Amino acid sequence: MVAILLDPSPRLTKTTVVLGPDSIVGSYRILQQIGCGGMGAVFEAIHTLLPRHVAIKVLHPQLRGHPGVDLRMVQEASILDRLRHPGIVRVFDCGLLVDGRPWIAMELLAGESLAAKLARETTLPPVEVCNLVAALAEVLATVHLRGIIHRDLKPDNVLFADAESGFPLRIIDWGVARLGPTARLTLDGVTCGTPIYMSPEQAAGRNIAPPCDIYSLGVMAYEALVGHPPFDGRTLAEVVALHMHGEAAPLSELCPVAPRALCDLVHRMLHKVPLYRPTATEVRRAMQELGTASTDHPDGTCSPVDAYASYELTTAPWTALTLLAVQEPAAIQYGTLEPTTRIRRLRWTPELPASIPGRVRSQVSGEILRKH
Repeated sequence: MVAILLDPSPRLTKTTVVLGPDSIVGSYRILQQIGCGGMGAVFEAIHTLLPRHVAIKVLHPQLRGHPGVDLRMVQEASILDRLRHPGIVRVFDCGLLVDGRPWIAMELLAGESLAAKLARETTLPPVEVCNLVAALAEVLATVHLRGIIHRDLKPDNVLFADAESGFPLRIIDWGVARLGPTARLTLDGVTCGTPIYMSPEQAAGRNIAPPCDIYSLGVMAYEALVGHPPFDGRTLAEVVALHMHGEAAPLSELCPVAPRALCDLVHRMLHKVPLYRPTATEVRRAMQELGTASTDHPDGTCSPVDAYASYELTTAPWTALTLLAVQEPAAIQYGTLEPTTRIRRLRWTPELPASIPGRVRSQVSGEILRKH
């Protein structure tokens, strides 16, 4: 467990620390900046004594002192430190800069993201989708047993790892994860996540539980099979309405090469009612069996003879721990997404208006926090 004192103290300076090549952060020397996200910048760094290359995430200067933001980064470090799974990026260290901004030193991955792969290849063969979803479901099964929900599962947060790492991928960006009823940073009724991949109950700001991640995984599987997500629109309100009330076009029609059992499973993952979605363990088992049943076709598709067409998943009721009733969900606010074009769009949380009557906008994932 990572524990860091985040209260202001006299030793913390108000002057923003400027980081660049050869800057020292903890026991690491920065080599170059390699990325930038909504919460912070990411740098490649090397340990000053050990031959260890890491990725260091540092909170953006403009978010310093913003309520809850620094705690989210520490929460991410805490989650990564407690979870020992090869599909989750490792954390090595965590600390504070002299200006009070938290930083995390994590495993440096050289592989591309699933978003980049889909942008290049548009669709993936059904066999590859089965293997991909099975691996992701294995990671989710581990974290769900510990009461952790990722809440922002999307192609940008899935990185492929090299063959020597022992696991084909990593799930990253746990800053908005939920730790269950005893450790929450998000108020009741607050919506976190990315609308394109967000479950209906998550869009409504209630019942944040493992089925939310299963729905997001189903959206990713659907997109990987047909080249586009099941629900999309020009505005945030339109996307949310489709997730809550729309029906996805049948996969069997859009992807005829996919076995019927795979199509049925993905649609079950996209069920509007959380109780009717399979668990991560069930998804992993079903995907593994479907992948094993595939044949070596030149195009990488599954066998047209679907031995698992009548495969039935058990529907065990979710426990009280996984179904968390949240009272008074906040109303979904309107925002604008990019217009639909022929060019594949990046899937990020859209910017929301800076001033909303009766609300204060958080700069983390476009959350709407109730003003106190």
